[in-house]
Amino acid sequence: MTANGNIRCELLDSGVAVLTFDRPDSAANIFDQPTLDELSQHLDSLASKAGRVKGLVIRSAKPRIFIAGADLNGFTRDRDPQRIGRLIEQGQQTFDRLGRLPFPTAAAIHGVALGGGLEIALACDYRVASLDAATKLGLPETNLGILPAWGGSTRLPRLIGLPAALEMILTGKQQAAKPALKIGLVDGVAYPERILAEAARLVLQGKKRRLR
Repeated sequence: MTANGNIRCELLDSGVAVLTFDRPDSAANIFDQPTLDELSQHLDSLASKAGRVKGLVIRSAKPRIFIAGADLNGFTRDRDPQRIGRLIEQGQQTFDRLGRLPFPTAAAIHGVALGGGLEIALACDYRVASLDAATKLGLPETNLGILPAWGGSTRLPRLIGLPAALEMILTGKQQAAKPALKIGLVDGVAYPERILAEAARLVLQGKKRRLR
């Protein structure tokens, strides 16, 4: 296992790599530039081990939050358009790199997956949501006067169809696990203690199916 800041990486005996988001001294995982840098480094390392790594699962160590999205406090502290533009581009490139990995990927979603949290899950080939009241999936950016900019606006319509995607994006509607399964937003549901195993099963048995 390797640990560095916000993300831990572990390679299971099955050949499945697990990236666990666990922001220190915080109840929530969020995306800021250091976290995106760290994620990019992990993805580079995993891509270089494609012969050993058979799949990747992304999960959270937090009890009620998968990933809450971007660091909005950072945006408000520094509103320089060029810096914000670079961060948006960095997120897009990092999630695209996740989608291009040479082995199947899955998000094991327990807790809130909003904004960038859902967008990284959409960049994976598969998604499993926990059957827990805390699990909610959504793109609430329009409620804040912004748009999903890390792939959610394009990947979500390709996954669940334009009408359902527009409803989620324009209203900020959040989906629990079972409704998310019904509309095709996730590929499976499981109790929290089983989502890692179910996600690992999907990547070992499944194939790449990137959303173009």
